[in-house]
Amino acid sequence: MDKQSFVRAFSNEDTFRMAKLYEALERARNYDFPFVVEEFYTPLVWSTVEKMKEFSNITVLGEEFLERRVFSVNWEGASPLKIVEITNLQPAIKLEHKDYLGALLGLGIQREKFGDLFVHQDVAYVLVFEEMGSYVTEHLYGAGKCAVETKLYDYEDKVKELMPSLQKFEAVVASKRVDVIVAELAKTSRGKAVELIERGLVLLNYQECKEKSKELKPEDTLTIRRKGKFKIGEVLKETQKGNLRMEFYKFL
Repeated sequence: MDKQSFVRAFSNEDTFRMAKLYEALERARNYDFPFVVEEFYTPLVWSTVEKMKEFSNITVLGEEFLERRVFSVNWEGASPLKIVEITNLQPAIKLEHKDYLGALLGLGIQREKFGDLFVHQDVAYVLVFEEMGSYVTEHLYGAGKCAVETKLYDYEDKVKELMPSLQKFEAVVASKRVDVIVAELAKTSRGKAVELIERGLVLLNYQECKEKSKELKPEDTLTIRRKGKFKIGEVLKETQKGNLRMEFYKFL
């Protein structure tokens, strides 16, 4: 695969950035030493690269619940990632995800230089590489209208705390089609659900899904932008009217 073909595979991504990624992966696949590309990539990018036979020796690092992941080759042992813990020192003022995200971007950090950002009550966690982690802990003193305190941890010491809990619930749906289930989970009409799908706001197993009639199966992960992330459970029974009572799990 040449560079142009690679870049064309990511029509919604920055062309220059995808060209740089191709060059990095092309070099890395011939390395016999550990190497990691020090940027984070969205599910659409890393899942597409995983399917490219030219880069079959490239490994994607990151837990199953992480959306933004990194590329590596010959990497063994401790993760190259770190986790910055950001504590709100004024808990009477509640900070949201956008407050912490804005604070990081306000330091002049490009979005691809840090990974998923989690907020647990008065503490936020962000995945980074060591150099960027040191920069954040040295320069980040506030988020929103609050003072914050930062600490840098090894990936292995904190990652389990980031694993989301799942809230189980049941719902009755007409079928297992994506558009039907999106309508139920997003609490919207079938037409609005189709619109969400067509706008690329629905991800199935972290990949953009525009096939509205596709049937979902147990263990599938469905992400609806601005609505949440869900795992599909089993069909519990068929109702007298021919509908399906299914179980679902929402990531909290």
